[in-house]
Amino acid sequence: MSTRYLVDNNALIALKRDFVASAFFRAHCQVTTDVLHEASEHPHLSQLKAGAYPLTPAVLENVRTVMASVEVGDIGLVDLYRNKGTADPGLIASALDAITADEDALFSDHWVIVTNDGAVEEAAARHGVATIKPDELAVLVDEMS
Repeated sequence: MSTRYLVDNNALIALKRDFVASAFFRAHCQVTTDVLHEASEHPHLSQLKAGAYPLTPAVLENVRTVMASVEVGDIGLVDLYRNKGTADPGLIASALDAITADEDALFSDHWVIVTNDGAVEEAAARHGVATIKPDELAVLVDEMS
């Protein structure tokens, strides 16, 4: 069992750029395809692509579940008019997919979303997905080094 991290674009921005090139990131961190789109200018884009969490029909079903938990008129998680948060439901849905995929394993991975977005934290909590801030991840990595 290990802890795996799905990293939001705002966390990629907050972390040192070389962190993405680290062995820790390659072994324990992933981004979703939606986050890849948002991070299209990241200097380590090819590395992010190599470890991207795939968008599957199961993830899309989980997007439906995530969006069903958002109150009508609530633009905290997704605000399409301002083009904000478009990757956020997919981030939570991917975490749900990863958790579900490991349910029957004897030693399942623990999945955590790394984000600076309060709306993502709230929505993830509604679905039982843990979150941490990017600076918390950086501290964990420093402690492991």
